[in-house]
Amino acid sequence: MADLLAQAPLALFGLAGDLLLGERLFFLHPVPLMGRMASALEESLRRHVRKERLRSAGLLLPLALCGAFGGGSWLLLDIVTRLAGPGISALLALFWAIQLLAARSLYDHVGAVLAPLLAKDREGARQALSRIVGRDTGGLSESEISRGALESLWENANDALVAPLFYLLLGGVPLLFVYKAASTLDSMVGYKNERYLRIGWASARLDDLLAFLPARLTFLFMFLFLLPFLPEGSGRRRLFGQGSRLFVAIRFRRAHPSPNSGYPLSAFAALRGIRLGGGASYFGEWVEKPPIGEGPPPTPVDLVAGLFLYRMFVFSLLVLLCLLVLLWWREAP
Repeated sequence: MADLLAQAPLALFGLAGDLLLGERLFFLHPVPLMGRMASALEESLRRHVRKERLRSAGLLLPLALCGAFGGGSWLLLDIVTRLAGPGISALLALFWAIQLLAARSLYDHVGAVLAPLLAKDREGARQALSRIVGRDTGGLSESEISRGALESLWENANDALVAPLFYLLLGGVPLLFVYKAASTLDSMVGYKNERYLRIGWASARLDDLLAFLPARLTFLFMFLFLLPFLPEGSGRRRLFGQGSRLFVAIRFRRAHPSPNSGYPLSAFAALRGIRLGGGASYFGEWVEKPPIGEGPPPTPVDLVAGLFLYRMFVFSLLVLLCLLVLLWWREAP
């Protein structure tokens, strides 16, 4: 507990800095470097390893990338502490924490879909959506655009916010680097298709494993934090029991191909009383998926509500971090 509290000030100032600065601190950003290293490693493995051995070789990708960034950041922080003192090391850790948290970036990218959507500029909304989702966006209706934006928002509320904070609190910046390296690898090679199924399986499994606890914490936090911000009659009065919002969320939490993404999606769908999920087109091929939640499909009004609730969710996490910092200050010698 003491180690977790010791990282609370870094997590609080890291999240606050991310919310204030967004993507402005892009100087020497680690994620593009992770992407370049991952591409170079993948190309090298494909060039030197026979196809029938790519599955075994796929273990090297997460081991190498997570080891390089997790171990490398720990070593660099240790060197800076010895040469320049703990103050400079703390500033470097804060710089990295701000860069690797993406609460502001996520909100800005999803908000960029809402603006043209409210202005009835469907083509502009489709283009903005195409920057944050993998599905084909051409010809999508207002409801389908809203669904894609909401799914991206709440799926990534775990991947870009809760999970990074969880690992930052658990093990400081080095463990945060390990998580971000695994997440970056999964987004690059964690696909279940002919090209990536062998070489990317270990990266996908590691990302699923690391996101397992944070996804369930996101589910819990959404019900704890967001109920006070729901309008009367929208689920606040029926939290428990058959047919309640919590019952619906629990029932649909696994209605997603990912073992983790269904948790925040089902929580939002249940809290808002709408239906997410369902099929979508990827690279011109229709992929059928089960629905998530009960109720009508989302509208632009639901996207407005989703962005508002996301702001309240982030604010609640800030309050929680402030409480952890107070506990740390009280227990400090």
